[in-house]
Amino acid sequence: MSTGSILNTILMSTDYGRDGYLLSTTTDMYLDNSSLSINSTEAESFILPVDDLIQKPFVQFIFSVFYMIIFILGMFGNFLVCFVVARQRTMQTVTNFFITNLAIADILLCLFCITLTPTYTFLGRWIFGIFLCHLVAFLQCCCVYLSTLTLTAIAIDRFFVIIFPFRPRMKIYTCILVLLLIWICAFSLTYPYGYYMKIIDRLIDHQEVTLCEETWPSEDARKLFGTVTSVLQFWLPFVLILGCYFCIFWKLRNNKKKLSKSKNSKKKNCCEKVLRKKTSTNQMLVLMVFIFGICWLPLNLINILEDFNMNLNEHRYYNLMFFTSHLFAMSSVIYNPFLYAWLNENFRKEFKQILPCLFVNISTHRELKNPKTLLSSLTNKKNDDTLIRNGEKTCQETTFLQPNHENVMISIETDMNTYDANHKEKDRNND
Repeated sequence: MSTGSILNTILMSTDYGRDGYLLSTTTDMYLDNSSLSINSTEAESFILPVDDLIQKPFVQFIFSVFYMIIFILGMFGNFLVCFVVARQRTMQTVTNFFITNLAIADILLCLFCITLTPTYTFLGRWIFGIFLCHLVAFLQCCCVYLSTLTLTAIAIDRFFVIIFPFRPRMKIYTCILVLLLIWICAFSLTYPYGYYMKIIDRLIDHQEVTLCEETWPSEDARKLFGTVTSVLQFWLPFVLILGCYFCIFWKLRNNKKKLSKSKNSKKKNCCEKVLRKKTSTNQMLVLMVFIFGICWLPLNLINILEDFNMNLNEHRYYNLMFFTSHLFAMSSVIYNPFLYAWLNENFRKEFKQILPCLFVNISTHRELKNPKTLLSSLTNKKNDDTLIRNGEKTCQETTFLQPNHENVMISIETDMNTYDANHKEKDRNND
């Protein structure tokens, strides 16, 4: 079961005779416990836990607020990434094309998953018509593929750049072909899911309710698709990302040890800044893997258990668990721009030009806390983002040097390996 198939899992279950369940329906903005009337063609009962928390308007309101916050921040951050790359030609590099594709995928997640999934479920009916029933389900599953496959491509690209720094980098046209392949795979793997969605009208409590449901030709086909989707959307990307970043982590760690053991004091002083960046990079690699796992693992576990009829929907808090895990997965649209763009020095320079006032407030706060930084900024007027007029601070746009490398992490490792290659013989003689 993918992220688009929600309502029929939440609204329709099989009565296993457990205490605390009764026949119910959802015909209002929240879920009302009521008697249920089903026509003679229906063979299954619709049940919900009596005390299901997701039925409560207050709980739905809390979830709606969180979804709204994620939507606003996700749209803003990812649109800003796309705008920066489109605006500045020097930012149109291989790494940044991957990051832009990730931002586009996250924008689609905001539009089709963060908005429509809670709306459909809280309403308790499908109100968007037959065409959107197929299209929305298709796009929901597709944009998840786009996001996870792009994250995997970024990890693999960084792996080759850092582990093999002297090999030629991926060309722009190769990058475009990889991105095109990602989109083709996402569309192809998602097509069956959109195709087998169907509008079904059910008579519930003397009212006709329209639902958008999966209608697979067989139960085995549904299980097979759910398993393949889970493996390709999460488990395989997670293993590849973990493997690539572990290799990078280990390579940077070993280089750091070599430098720390060196007796050449000149080399130690020269590379002290590089060592600090390596430590920061390693911490960031761990954070990237952790956030990817913590965001997508809960939802995939719930989907796997549901696909194989583990009776998870019998649990009185199933709906609450589902929406909590779905909220975690959707929150990735906020973290991705921060991890892959904001922490990139070149992106930050462009962000400063687009949003100078925001960065003035941040830099001013840091300067006030650090007298040395404040003194340095007062003596350097060229790069000052703050202009004093009539005793008040105003914002002015500054011109920054164009970036001369694509990614801080890539630059660190390339410089490190270049340094080692150029000074290997010299160090051997000195030691």
